[in-house]
Order: sequence, then structure tokens, then C-alpha cells
Amino acid sequence: MAAATAGHAPGPQSSFSSPRFLARLALIALVNAFAVLLGSALVSDGNAFLGLTIIVTAILLSVVNAMPRFWPLRWMTPALALVALLVIYPMLYTLYIAFTNYSDGHRFTRDEAVTMLSRETYLPEGEASFSWEVFRSAEGTYALWLTDETGSSFFATQNAPLESVPGGEVPDTYAGYTHLTGGERFQALREIQTLRFGPEDSPVGIAARNQAGRFQPVWDYDAEAGVLTNVQTGVVYRADNTIGEFVAPDGSTAPLGYWVPVGLQNFSRIFTSPVIRGPLASVFLWTITFAVVTVISSFSIGLLVALALNKSFPGIRAVRSLMIIPYAIPGVISVLIWRGMLNPNLGIIGRISEQLFGFTPPFFSDADWARFAVLLVNLWLTYPYFMLVCSGALQSIPASIYEAAEIDGANAWQRFRKLTLPLLLVATGPLLVASFTFNFNNFMLIEGLFQGGPPMPGTSAPPVGFTDNLITYTYRFAFSSGGTRDYGFASAIAIVIFIVVGLITLFQFRFTKRLEEIGENV
Repeated sequence: MAAATAGHAPGPQSSFSSPRFLARLALIALVNAFAVLLGSALVSDGNAFLGLTIIVTAILLSVVNAMPRFWPLRWMTPALALVALLVIYPMLYTLYIAFTNYSDGHRFTRDEAVTMLSRETYLPEGEASFSWEVFRSAEGTYALWLTDETGSSFFATQNAPLESVPGGEVPDTYAGYTHLTGGERFQALREIQTLRFGPEDSPVGIAARNQAGRFQPVWDYDAEAGVLTNVQTGVVYRADNTIGEFVAPDGSTAPLGYWVPVGLQNFSRIFTSPVIRGPLASVFLWTITFAVVTVISSFSIGLLVALALNKSFPGIRAVRSLMIIPYAIPGVISVLIWRGMLNPNLGIIGRISEQLFGFTPPFFSDADWARFAVLLVNLWLTYPYFMLVCSGALQSIPASIYEAAEIDGANAWQRFRKLTLPLLLVATGPLLVASFTFNFNNFMLIEGLFQGGPPMPGTSAPPVGFTDNLITYTYRFAFSSGGTRDYGFASAIAIVIFIVVGLITLFQFRFTKRLEEIGENV
């Protein structure tokens, strides 16, 4: 029987030639072909990091699924692919961006920037030499009927030479196009003002409601010398590859720069620029204070409520349900409700304070009141979490140790300080670390309540507020409409935040390990 069974056991050759294995190889080949095509397209479009990440990820997953020694990992391949695309790629790309000048005005390579500048045209003085009428085809494309100063007429479509046509009265239709008049002509004016008609080297464009002319390119570029010349003004701009700008002799720059590596320049700005260093130091201290105070206050209130509800009395379930309402309501909704209540003109808190004390707290204009409001709202949002955690942890503490402590003469405060608190910290220590890390990067609350305000004086680009934390501060550099959209500098700050949070978390975990040792000795 054993021999028969052994005779039917598939050997290495039969497993590699089985239909199932061949089908797996065919599927792997199909997925790899798609990944290579997609990755190559992304690389050709300029997104080399994402394209290469997709290709490398597909190759590694193919090895896992094709080689029997790695088959135990094949069930994890979807998760590994998501980790590579959603975690590893953003981290590596952020690290790369931090060493470049990628920002508004520096989003393209030099050749791409020159190509975009070459599309800019102007109408030289005295070139508005045509009167025009607009035509539109059934497909929605436009054309112009042009008449010059001598009375000669031309029919101009986009990206095609001017067609000479008989002069005189403008026809109602021509070559499949219909003449637009009255309201239709006025409605088409906004769209055709952005269009160019005729040959690409000397296009004709709208100069006024009744005038059109031949537009000329604003910029002339000498690739060998790296020189960009403004044809209108005659100013010459030379490429400076250290800063990614075309610089004129007077120090002015062309309206569009390009993307270049800048080394540690973004990191040095964090610590050397007075405009950045001052607000950043204030934001950093507030971020630490906000996270520490939030963790301590929410844990303390949550523990206090848990201790109060750790006894059985009529209506205990209803009370517990009411106490977790702040945790059950979505945070965004709670923040918006609190924002309305804190409004000094319409909010209920301001009205009650005015009636009782004759004073309305300036939550939106005073830094101290705004920070107090942020801490208060965050306490409201977070204490139910620690109440639930502490309630469960209290149930796990054996009653026998309290009985032994009472026999030894320990009072209520001594039992809490020597038994309850150490044992709770052992159970909740990692959660306190996680809560600190979350509040260190709490974006939703800061942005939703006051948008980081009230603003600090002298911080207009980007506008930094007294309640901004590091993550919202970074957001203002990268995405805020009032900022500079400096993605490279924002990435450098993000890396510094990552290092700071990592060091703090490491310290907290060492502290948590010490708590575990204390708990073992209780």
C-alpha cells in the first residue's frame, strides 16, 4: 500500500509540467506583460519611480508564485503588492523629492519647461491686421473668416495654412462650417480667444472683438548654449542648473523653472532660515504639548469615568452608552459641530459665556483660547476610547490582590497608586504610545476646527497659525493655496517628522517595557 502510494506521488518533473503549473505560468506571464506595459508608459510619461516600482513588484511576485520554495508566501502576494505600492513607493518617492527643488514653477525637466514656454505667444504691435468672423462645424470645431487691410479674405482652420477665398460678403456656410452671428458669435468669443488658427509657425489669434493678428512666440531657446531669450523684451536668461532657473543678468528669472537635485538644501532651510526656523520651533513645541496633554487628559478622564462606572447600579448600561456617544459620532461631524458652538457670534458657548460672565471667549482670534479649545475638543473626542480600554483592563485585574492589600491595611488611594495604576499602565502602555503618535500627526482636528488659526504674525507664505501642528504645517507648504506648494521642502519636513516620531516612539516603548517589569513585581 505504501509502495502504491509512493508510486503516485508527483515528482519534481511532473509538478513542473502539470497543467495547473503551466496555467499558473501563463497567468504570471500575462500579469507581467501588463505590468511592463503600464510601467513603461509611466516611465515614458516622466513618472519613473512609480513605473519601476510596478515592474519590480510584478517581477518579485512572479518569483514567489513560480518557484515552489516560495509557494507558502503566495497567499500573501496581494498584501505584499499593496504594501509595495501604497507604503514603500510613497516613502521612497518622498525621500527622493526631499532632495530636489520640486515645487510650483519647478515641476518639469528643463526640456519640458522650455517646451511649455515655447507655447507662449504674443501679438506684436501693429499685427492686428485682420477683421474676423467666426464659423463652427457640426463637430464643434471653429474656423475664422479673415479679411486683411487690402480686402483679401482667408479661411483659417486650426493647424493648417490659410486658405485664400473670394472677398466680398461673408457666406452663411463654407466647407461644412456655419457662420455664427449675434448671440452665438458672442458665446463663442470666450472659447476662440484661447485658440490659434492657421500654420503653427505663425498662427493667427483673436486680438479684440473685431481684430485678429499673427501671433509670435515669446521665447527663443538655444539648446547648445542653454540660453533662453525673451523676444518681446530682448532679455537673455541663462540656465542655472544648481537652482533650476533661467536667470537674467539682473538676477530676475524666467516665469518657469525646472526640476533639479539640490542635495541637503531643503534640510538646511529647516534649521538656518529665520523665516522658517522661528514658526517651525513654535509649531514643534505646540505639537509636543498638544500630544502630551491630550494623552494625559484623555487617559485620566477615561480612567476616572471607568472607575466610576466599574460598579453596578440601576441604569448603568444607559449611562455607559451615553458616555461613548462622542466616540460613536464620526470625528469630522463632531469637529464641525464644535466649530459652530465655538463661533463667537452664533455659537452657544459664546452666548452662554456672555450671559453668565459678560465675556465671549475669542476662540478664533486669540492664540491661548484657540489652543485651549483644540485641547477641549480633542478631549471630548478621545476620552471614550480610554474609558472603554480602562473598563476592560479593570475587569482583568484579579480581586484577590485588592483583598490582600486591604488585609495589609492599604487604603483606597494606596491600592489605586500601588496596584490599579501600575497594572493598568502595563495593559494600556502600547495604546498610550499609539495615541501619542496619532495626536502628534492629528490633521483632521487641527484643520477642521480653526484651519490652524489664528495666524502667526509675519508668516504669509505659507500662512502658519498658532494651532498648526507639524503635519498641518507641512500640508501648507505642499498643498495650501496660500503657500508656495514647495513639495521638496515639505518632503524634507515630513522626513524630519518621521525621525522625531520614531525616536519618541522608541523611547516610549522602552518606558512601556519598564512598566511591564514593574507589573510583574506587583
